[in-house]
Amino acid sequence: MSGLRRRGIGRPPLSGPEAEANPLSELSFEERRELFLEAAVKLFEEKGYKNTSVEDIAGELGFTKKVFYYYWKNKREIVQEIHDRGMALMNAQLDAVMEEEREPGARLDAAIRNHLRTVLRDRSIAGTLLGDFEFSEETLRARREYTRRFQRLVEEGMAAGVVRKIDPQMLTFAILGLCNSVGAWYRSDGRLTDEEIIDIFAAFAACGWRAGGSGEGSGEGAG
Repeated sequence: MSGLRRRGIGRPPLSGPEAEANPLSELSFEERRELFLEAAVKLFEEKGYKNTSVEDIAGELGFTKKVFYYYWKNKREIVQEIHDRGMALMNAQLDAVMEEEREPGARLDAAIRNHLRTVLRDRSIAGTLLGDFEFSEETLRARREYTRRFQRLVEEGMAAGVVRKIDPQMLTFAILGLCNSVGAWYRSDGRLTDEEIIDIFAAFAACGWRAGGSGEGSGEGAG
Protein backbone atom coordinates (compact mmCIF):
# COMPACT_ATOMS: atom_id res chain seq x y z
CA MET A 1 0.00 0.00 0.00
CA SER A 2 2.90 2.40 0.57
CA GLY A 3 3.21 3.10 -3.15
CA LEU A 4 -0.38 4.36 -3.22
CA ARG A 5 0.00 7.07 -0.58
CA ARG A 6 -1.61 10.43 -1.23
CA ARG A 7 -2.00 10.38 -4.97
CA GLY A 8 -4.90 12.57 -6.05
CA ILE A 9 -6.00 10.22 -8.80
CA GLY A 10 -9.42 10.13 -10.37
CA ARG A 11 -9.65 8.28 -13.65
CA PRO A 12 -6.14 6.87 -14.27
CA PRO A 13 -4.66 7.91 -17.64
CA LEU A 14 -4.50 4.99 -20.05
CA SER A 15 -1.51 6.15 -22.09
CA GLY A 16 1.61 8.32 -21.82
CA PRO A 17 4.18 8.63 -19.02
CA GLU A 18 1.54 9.39 -16.37
CA ALA A 19 -0.13 6.04 -16.97
CA GLU A 20 3.08 4.19 -16.21
CA ALA A 21 3.48 6.07 -12.94
CA ASN A 22 -0.11 5.53 -11.87
CA PRO A 23 -0.41 2.64 -9.33
CA LEU A 24 -3.88 1.76 -10.64
CA SER A 25 -3.03 1.85 -14.33
CA GLU A 26 -2.65 -1.92 -14.72
CA LEU A 27 -5.91 -2.73 -12.90
CA SER A 28 -9.32 -3.00 -14.50
CA PHE A 29 -12.13 -0.74 -13.36
CA GLU A 30 -13.64 -3.57 -11.30
CA GLU A 31 -10.28 -4.35 -9.71
CA ARG A 32 -9.94 -0.71 -8.66
CA ARG A 33 -13.43 -0.81 -7.16
CA GLU A 34 -12.41 -3.97 -5.33
CA LEU A 35 -9.52 -2.12 -3.67
CA PHE A 36 -11.91 0.38 -2.15
CA LEU A 37 -14.32 -2.38 -1.15
CA GLU A 38 -11.55 -4.29 0.65
CA ALA A 39 -10.43 -1.12 2.45
CA ALA A 40 -14.02 -0.41 3.50
CA VAL A 41 -14.53 -3.96 4.80
CA LYS A 42 -11.35 -3.69 6.88
CA LEU A 43 -12.41 -0.36 8.40
CA PHE A 44 -16.03 -1.43 8.99
CA GLU A 45 -14.74 -4.41 10.96
CA GLU A 46 -12.28 -2.30 12.94
CA LYS A 47 -14.34 0.85 13.55
CA GLY A 48 -17.91 0.03 12.60
CA TYR A 49 -19.97 1.43 9.73
CA LYS A 50 -21.05 4.64 11.45
CA ASN A 51 -17.52 5.52 12.57
CA THR A 52 -16.02 5.01 9.11
CA SER A 53 -16.13 7.92 6.69
CA VAL A 54 -15.52 8.08 2.94
CA GLU A 55 -12.35 10.00 3.77
CA ASP A 56 -11.24 7.10 5.96
CA ILE A 57 -11.77 4.58 3.16
CA ALA A 58 -9.94 6.70 0.57
CA GLY A 59 -7.17 7.50 3.04
CA GLU A 60 -6.61 3.80 3.76
CA LEU A 61 -5.43 3.52 0.15
CA GLY A 62 -3.65 6.87 0.14
CA PHE A 63 -6.21 8.61 -2.07
CA THR A 64 -8.43 11.65 -1.71
CA LYS A 65 -12.20 11.49 -1.25
CA LYS A 66 -12.64 12.62 -4.85
CA VAL A 67 -11.07 9.39 -6.09
CA PHE A 68 -13.48 7.28 -4.05
CA TYR A 69 -16.47 8.90 -5.76
CA TYR A 70 -15.17 7.98 -9.19
CA TYR A 71 -15.48 4.28 -8.32
CA TRP A 72 -18.35 4.22 -5.80
CA LYS A 73 -21.44 6.40 -5.44
CA ASN A 74 -21.27 6.50 -1.66
CA LYS A 75 -20.55 4.44 1.44
CA ARG A 76 -24.02 2.88 1.38
CA GLU A 77 -23.37 1.41 -2.07
CA ILE A 78 -20.44 -0.50 -0.59
CA VAL A 79 -22.64 -1.81 2.22
CA GLN A 80 -25.15 -2.95 -0.39
CA GLU A 81 -22.38 -4.84 -2.20
CA ILE A 82 -21.13 -6.45 1.02
CA HIS A 83 -24.65 -7.60 1.86
CA ASP A 84 -25.30 -8.97 -1.64
CA ARG A 85 -22.06 -10.92 -1.62
CA GLY A 86 -22.84 -12.25 1.83
CA MET A 87 -26.27 -13.43 0.72
CA ALA A 88 -24.77 -15.09 -2.36
CA LEU A 89 -22.29 -16.93 -0.14
CA MET A 90 -24.94 -18.12 2.31
CA ASN A 91 -27.21 -19.28 -0.52
CA ALA A 92 -24.31 -21.22 -2.03
CA GLN A 93 -23.77 -22.84 1.36
CA LEU A 94 -27.43 -23.84 1.52
CA ASP A 95 -27.10 -25.34 -1.95
CA ALA A 96 -24.15 -27.41 -0.72
CA VAL A 97 -26.07 -28.56 2.37
CA MET A 98 -29.01 -29.67 0.22
CA GLU A 99 -26.64 -31.58 -2.03
CA GLU A 100 -24.50 -33.20 0.65
CA GLU A 101 -26.92 -33.93 3.49
CA ARG A 102 -29.92 -36.25 3.13
CA GLU A 103 -31.18 -36.48 6.72
CA PRO A 104 -33.36 -33.45 7.68
CA GLY A 105 -31.84 -33.00 11.14
CA ALA A 106 -28.31 -33.10 9.75
CA ARG A 107 -29.31 -30.61 7.04
CA LEU A 108 -30.61 -28.09 9.55
CA ASP A 109 -27.61 -28.51 11.83
CA ALA A 110 -25.21 -28.01 8.89
CA ALA A 111 -27.13 -24.95 7.70
CA ILE A 112 -26.94 -23.38 11.17
CA ARG A 113 -23.22 -24.09 11.44
CA ASN A 114 -22.52 -22.62 7.99
CA HIS A 115 -24.49 -19.48 8.81
CA LEU A 116 -22.60 -19.07 12.09
CA ARG A 117 -19.28 -19.64 10.34
CA THR A 118 -20.04 -16.86 7.85
CA VAL A 119 -21.00 -14.43 10.63
CA LEU A 120 -17.84 -15.23 12.59
CA ARG A 121 -15.41 -15.06 9.70
CA ASP A 122 -16.75 -11.95 8.00
CA ARG A 123 -17.73 -9.25 10.47
CA SER A 124 -18.70 -6.89 7.67
CA ILE A 125 -21.40 -9.33 6.55
CA ALA A 126 -22.61 -9.66 10.13
CA GLY A 127 -22.76 -5.88 10.42
CA THR A 128 -25.02 -5.59 7.39
CA LEU A 129 -27.24 -8.40 8.65
CA LEU A 130 -27.68 -6.59 11.97
CA GLY A 131 -27.71 -3.03 10.67
CA ASP A 132 -30.78 -0.94 9.87
CA PHE A 133 -29.90 -0.06 6.27
CA GLU A 134 -32.16 0.98 3.42
CA PHE A 135 -31.42 -1.83 0.98
CA SER A 136 -32.82 -2.09 -2.52
CA GLU A 137 -36.06 -4.00 -3.01
CA GLU A 138 -34.13 -6.61 -5.00
CA THR A 139 -31.81 -7.16 -2.05
CA LEU A 140 -34.72 -7.40 0.37
CA ARG A 141 -36.36 -10.00 -1.87
CA ALA A 142 -33.13 -12.02 -1.88
CA ARG A 143 -32.97 -11.77 1.90
CA ARG A 144 -36.56 -12.99 2.25
CA GLU A 145 -35.87 -15.84 -0.17
CA TYR A 146 -32.90 -16.99 1.90
CA THR A 147 -35.10 -16.99 4.99
CA ARG A 148 -37.77 -18.97 3.13
CA ARG A 149 -35.18 -21.52 2.00
CA PHE A 150 -34.00 -21.88 5.58
CA GLN A 151 -37.59 -22.25 6.72
CA ARG A 152 -38.09 -25.10 4.25
CA LEU A 153 -35.31 -26.99 6.05
CA VAL A 154 -37.21 -26.43 9.31
CA GLU A 155 -40.45 -27.64 7.74
CA GLU A 156 -38.77 -30.73 6.28
CA GLY A 157 -37.47 -31.53 9.75
CA MET A 158 -40.96 -31.18 11.19
CA ALA A 159 -42.39 -33.50 8.54
CA ALA A 160 -39.67 -36.05 9.38
CA GLY A 161 -40.39 -35.77 13.10
CA VAL A 162 -36.93 -34.45 14.06
CA VAL A 163 -37.94 -30.81 14.54
CA ARG A 164 -40.53 -29.70 17.08
CA LYS A 165 -43.90 -28.80 15.61
CA ILE A 166 -44.15 -25.14 16.46
CA ASP A 167 -44.66 -22.20 14.12
CA PRO A 168 -41.95 -22.78 11.46
CA GLN A 169 -41.56 -19.12 10.52
CA MET A 170 -41.07 -18.00 14.12
CA LEU A 171 -38.64 -20.86 14.74
CA THR A 172 -36.67 -19.85 11.64
CA PHE A 173 -36.54 -16.22 12.80
CA ALA A 174 -35.37 -17.39 16.24
CA ILE A 175 -32.57 -19.54 14.80
CA LEU A 176 -31.29 -16.90 12.36
CA GLY A 177 -31.57 -14.15 14.97
CA LEU A 178 -29.51 -16.22 17.38
CA CYS A 179 -26.85 -16.87 14.73
CA ASN A 180 -26.66 -13.22 13.62
CA SER A 181 -26.38 -11.95 17.19
CA VAL A 182 -22.90 -13.46 17.50
CA GLY A 183 -21.58 -10.72 15.23
CA ALA A 184 -22.48 -8.06 17.81
CA TRP A 185 -19.85 -9.22 20.34
CA TYR A 186 -17.50 -11.66 18.59
CA ARG A 187 -13.74 -10.98 18.65
CA SER A 188 -11.26 -13.11 16.74
CA ASP A 189 -8.77 -12.88 19.64
CA GLY A 190 -11.32 -14.03 22.22
CA ARG A 191 -11.02 -16.89 24.68
CA LEU A 192 -12.80 -19.47 22.52
CA THR A 193 -12.04 -20.57 18.97
CA ASP A 194 -14.57 -20.07 16.16
CA GLU A 195 -15.42 -23.77 16.12
CA GLU A 196 -15.97 -23.83 19.90
CA ILE A 197 -18.39 -20.92 19.60
CA ILE A 198 -20.16 -22.62 16.70
CA ASP A 199 -20.52 -25.83 18.71
CA ILE A 200 -22.04 -23.97 21.66
CA PHE A 201 -24.53 -21.97 19.61
CA ALA A 202 -25.50 -24.89 17.37
CA ALA A 203 -26.13 -27.03 20.46
CA PHE A 204 -28.13 -24.24 22.11
CA ALA A 205 -30.22 -23.76 18.97
CA ALA A 206 -30.87 -27.50 18.80
CA CYS A 207 -32.46 -27.35 22.26
CA GLY A 208 -35.11 -25.17 20.66
CA TRP A 209 -35.69 -26.99 17.39
CA ARG A 210 -34.92 -30.66 17.98
CA ALA A 211 -37.88 -32.90 18.76
CA GLY A 212 -37.65 -34.26 22.31
CA GLY A 213 -35.53 -31.26 23.40
CA SER A 214 -36.15 -28.91 26.30
CA GLY A 215 -39.61 -27.37 26.31
CA GLU A 216 -41.05 -29.83 23.78
CA GLY A 217 -44.59 -28.86 22.91
CA SER A 218 -44.61 -25.61 24.91
CA GLY A 219 -45.17 -23.55 21.76
CA GLU A 220 -47.67 -25.84 20.02
CA GLY A 221 -50.01 -23.82 17.86
CA ALA A 222 -48.03 -20.57 18.18
CA GLY A 223 -48.65 -17.76 15.72
